[in-house]
Amino acid sequence: MWVGDDTAVLTPATPALLLTTDLLVEGIDFDTAYCNGGDIGWKALAASASDIAAMCGQPSHAVVALGLPPSTTVRWVDEFLDGLMGAAGKWDLAVVGGDFSAAGQIVVTVSMIGRPLKETPVLRSGARPGDFICVTGALGGAAAGLAALRSGAPRTGSVGRLVQRQLRPTARVAEASKLADFDVTAMIDVSDGLAVDLGHLVDESGVGCVVDDSLVPIDPDIASMPDADALRLAVTGGEDFELLCTLRGDQAEAAADALGAVGTRLTTIGTVTTTGRRIGRRTLDEWRSEGWEHLRTR
Repeated sequence: MWVGDDTAVLTPATPALLLTTDLLVEGIDFDTAYCNGGDIGWKALAASASDIAAMCGQPSHAVVALGLPPSTTVRWVDEFLDGLMGAAGKWDLAVVGGDFSAAGQIVVTVSMIGRPLKETPVLRSGARPGDFICVTGALGGAAAGLAALRSGAPRTGSVGRLVQRQLRPTARVAEASKLADFDVTAMIDVSDGLAVDLGHLVDESGVGCVVDDSLVPIDPDIASMPDADALRLAVTGGEDFELLCTLRGDQAEAAADALGAVGTRLTTIGTVTTTGRRIGRRTLDEWRSEGWEHLRTR
C-alpha cells in the first residue's frame, strides 16, 4: 500500500525477499549540466531494479529518499518524479514511500525489494569450472554515451542512442525471468564494467576464467565515435546494466533462444576455469585496474 503512515506495510509473497539499495550523488554519479531530473529519477530506479534482476529476481516495491539544495526548482522535482514513475511503470514495481531533506547537492537513495524467481536466489558464488560465461545485450554503450555528453556532441543518430544508454538505462528484468528457467549458476549485473564485475563473480566463486575478447558484444553505435577504443569501453566501461552470468554449457544455446524471444541477445564470451583469469591476451587484473572504483570520481 502507498505510505501514509510512518512506514509502508507489505505482506511478503515468498519466504525469501531480495533487498538492495543504491546511492546517486551529484558530481559523482551524474552531472546536471547534461541530465535533467527525469533522467536522474529513471536511472536511480533502474540501478536498483538491475540489482534485483541480477539475483534472478523480480523487483516489486521501492522507497526513495531525495536530498535537494535550496536552489532546486519545482520543475526539476516534477521531472524527477516523472522519470522515477516512468521507470516504475516499465518494470511493474510500486514506489511506496520515501523522504525529502535539504542537502548541499542532489542526493538520491533508492531502496528496493523483490522476490526470487527460482527456488533460491542466484548468487555470485556459484560458478563452476566448465560453465559458459554469457552476457546479455551489448557493452560499452553507456561509457561511450558519457564521453559524448562530456564532449558536447550532438545527441542525434548513433550518438543519441549512446547518450540514452547512459541517461536512461534498461534493467534486464524480463531477461532475468527468462534465465530463471535455466541452470544459471552465478550472475551479476554489469554496473562497474565487465572486467570489474567478472572479477567480483570469479572472486566469490573461487574460480578462474578465460574470455575471448573477440566475442565480447560491443555496442555497434560506438563505431560512430572514430576516436573511441571500443573494446576498452566494452571491457572497462560501466553502467550498461547488462546481466553477466554463468551457465551449464549445454543450456547456453537454449537460453539464448529464450532471451531472443524478448528481443535481447545472449552471447557466450568465455568459460569458467579452475585457475588463471584472462580477457584476451591480458590478465583480468590488468583490465580491472582500469575499471570503475566507487571512491574515485568517474
